[in-house]
Amino acid sequence: MTMVRCQLDPGSGSYSHHPNSWSIAATGDLLGEFIDSADAHTLAVWDLVRSADHAFFNMEGQVFRDADFEGHPASENGADNGWGSVGRGPTYEPEQAHLLASAGFNLASLANNHVWDYEALGMVTTRNNLRHAGIHSAGCGLSLAEAQQATYADRNGVCLALVCAAGSHTPQSVAGPGDEAAFLRPRPGVNVVRARHVTVLNDSDFSVIRNIAVAQGQDLARLDTDVTLHAGQHPVFSSLWRRGQTMGPPRIVWDINQSDLDGVKASIREATTKSNGVIFSFHAHESESGTADASVPLPVASTIPASYVITVSKAAVDSGASAVIVHGPHHLRGIEIYKGRPIFYGIGHLTYSLGRSFRGYELPIEWDDGIIASISFTAGVLSNVTLQPTIHSQLSDGDKKLKSDTMPKIAPVGEARRILEHLRKVSSQFGTAIKIEQRGKTCIGVVNLAI
Repeated sequence: MTMVRCQLDPGSGSYSHHPNSWSIAATGDLLGEFIDSADAHTLAVWDLVRSADHAFFNMEGQVFRDADFEGHPASENGADNGWGSVGRGPTYEPEQAHLLASAGFNLASLANNHVWDYEALGMVTTRNNLRHAGIHSAGCGLSLAEAQQATYADRNGVCLALVCAAGSHTPQSVAGPGDEAAFLRPRPGVNVVRARHVTVLNDSDFSVIRNIAVAQGQDLARLDTDVTLHAGQHPVFSSLWRRGQTMGPPRIVWDINQSDLDGVKASIREATTKSNGVIFSFHAHESESGTADASVPLPVASTIPASYVITVSKAAVDSGASAVIVHGPHHLRGIEIYKGRPIFYGIGHLTYSLGRSFRGYELPIEWDDGIIASISFTAGVLSNVTLQPTIHSQLSDGDKKLKSDTMPKIAPVGEARRILEHLRKVSSQFGTAIKIEQRGKTCIGVVNLAI
């Protein structure tokens, strides 16, 4: 892959004429067709996106023409083989990449659980089609080194770097370094941060789990502190249990693969030397308790990000990231200002097409919500974070949906206030205050940066 490097300005010795002042519009998952809509409420979204120096979204799917694609569907699509033996996953016509670019988007993540839906050829074809449209992407590659690399975009005299990783991913999509000494070529795939959900038990409860492991045929001598219980096909379906306390109820911790995290940190540190700012994008669905968000009403527990997501996000800021954008959850999660840098723990959808039910689940109204987050830095200091709520009309029109219902629209006052009140609630755990202001026929949220 040919990497784009921002050009150093010989006059100032920096990467921009205004090296410390820039803005980005950020949103979440492309989860539905991107069409050429004439809806005034959608066009107003694009005006907002284009007003920033750069604009980001998560490419949740593949970009190619189905009839022309000569690759194969992967055996794992998104998470499992829920589509049956055929495989499959969301695909979008290449023309939609050009529509995204014309709307103002120039940065995209290709680190998520759908990048490998059509294996390596689908991944590379998607990346190429985005590039041909003028959209820079990161987070996947033909080797681990390539997947870890930042991409660089220079627009409006501002160079931004984008580093992407996925905590939610399919097992077979993990990029690998290869081993030249063993004649093993690098493995194409996604830049991942692997994390395992661990249930920590008291001695009495742990003994029950250990007895189950023995019944599975495991060696008792190896089961002193950690036990892995296998269910079905080993090793994909399993749970990890740990002895960690004498008394008390079970608690949840997450084990993070340190090598994966170190790779993210190194990529960010390198990118800070070659750009005006670094955006870290992280695809992570998981909640701390494991509670899913596909029920009505939306469970409060599902809005709390897994502790590993918080750990990775803060490590990214500590390594030099200017902003962290987490996507994957199908609802909006909280916002934290950490060391003067914004972390969005779940930024919702750009487009949305699943309607009011999916795979037998009735979906909460929050799945229809999104935001455009406008983030500004002035003289190197975070100066503004403004939140524009969007809706998609997918959960209010019954089964009679229009094609344009997948597209974001500026939320009217009532819906905008509901969305922002939700964001207030889920951000309070991080000490973040959001002021709600009515602007004409909508409302915006202004994040209080004086922390």
